[in-house]
Amino acid sequence: MILLIETEDEMDRMDKVLEQLTGQGHGNGEFIKLDNVYDVIQHNAHPTYSGSEEADQNFYEIVSNQEKTPEERAEILLSGLV
Repeated sequence: MILLIETEDEMDRMDKVLEQLTGQGHGNGEFIKLDNVYDVIQHNAHPTYSGSEEADQNFYEIVSNQEKTPEERAEILLSGLV
């Protein structure tokens, strides 16, 4: 899970560069399959983080919170605790 979160962090940084260069992020172009990493993280996270719009929002906030280390975020996502 830690490796997947690290990968998601790097893709976020890459997406910002793509937007600067092309005006579009990876989700709008040839690289949409990169979103599969996000999906794998969510499918393997604690069930608390899926099934409703609020749960999806909580999941997104945890995954994208780069103030926490990938290890901290993985622990939160796997345990279901905030």
